[in-house]
Amino acid sequence: EGALNNGLCKLMLMHRFPGLPRLCSSQSLEMRSSPRAAAGNKGEGRGAELLEPPPRRLGRVKSLHEMPGPNTLYNLYEFFWKDGFGRIHEIQQKHTQEYGKIFKSHFGPQFVVSIADRDMVAQVLRAEGRAPQRANMESWQEYRDLRGRATGLISAEGEQWLKMRSVLRQKILKPKDVAVYSEGVNEVITDLIKRIHTLRSQEEDGETVTNVNNLFFKYSMEGVATILYECRLGCLENNVPQQTVEYIEALELMFSMFKTTMYAGAIPKWLRPLIPKPWREFCRSWDGLFKFSQIHVDNKLKAIQSQLDQGEVVNGGLLTHLLVSKELTLEEIYANMTEMLLAGVDTVSLLL
Repeated sequence: EGALNNGLCKLMLMHRFPGLPRLCSSQSLEMRSSPRAAAGNKGEGRGAELLEPPPRRLGRVKSLHEMPGPNTLYNLYEFFWKDGFGRIHEIQQKHTQEYGKIFKSHFGPQFVVSIADRDMVAQVLRAEGRAPQRANMESWQEYRDLRGRATGLISAEGEQWLKMRSVLRQKILKPKDVAVYSEGVNEVITDLIKRIHTLRSQEEDGETVTNVNNLFFKYSMEGVATILYECRLGCLENNVPQQTVEYIEALELMFSMFKTTMYAGAIPKWLRPLIPKPWREFCRSWDGLFKFSQIHVDNKLKAIQSQLDQGEVVNGGLLTHLLVSKELTLEEIYANMTEMLLAGVDTVSLLL
């Protein structure tokens, strides 16, 4: 069986998943069944009577202690000394060949069970129900606790996640509602084409556009922000506003510091005074992202209040709906705008 998305799906296996198959060997998850039994002909003129197969018997359930996987010293060497966070997909593929479709790993205080089989991944996902426990986001949650920030759609878990998704899906998942954003996004596309013509004219050959990745990064940020903040950021202008420049820097830091994020979560708290940079950079990037979102949310809130004071009818998109309906607190709106912009830019820019 192929691995999901040519890689491994890392999930925390909890004891609350009774529907999972049992571990019968270090190489695979299997279910052992008894051979089918059937009755033969019982006399002339009588057909064969088929018996129902007996229920499958599960193999002995192995403990997490017995589960195979690399030891802690190996992970310390591979990930910290040899900078393995930059090639984690290759390491996981190697571990799949060595330990089988399911194995465990320790990353400092983090304990992870990796699944490298799409059918088993499907079983885990189906066992979680309406309010799943998703990836381990302890470092994200610690930052939010430290700064007094709420969780958003990415960092929330369980019932809190379900509540936020129920509110946000009203404006960003239904096709008829999503169509409302097409005009604004088309304007961003028009500006992107203009920007490409401008950049080409500045080159000696009049055709080449250098640093296309940066251009698409700014395009995705402008397009996603048009939907979330209901305003333009100026990412595709010749002179980008300073406020937007600062946010782009914070966003680029967050994307470029995937390894730093992994370090921040893998380094025990007692080691931070000795190795302070990963956690400090992690917090600094989030500070910049939240600051930018808060500015734009507050600006929209002031505009809505001004309309209400003048007796005007308030109409708008996603952010307006969230502020007027008050289904989420203001802190929850800050968090969701921040996390959805981060996720949206990541998705769009990588696809392009």
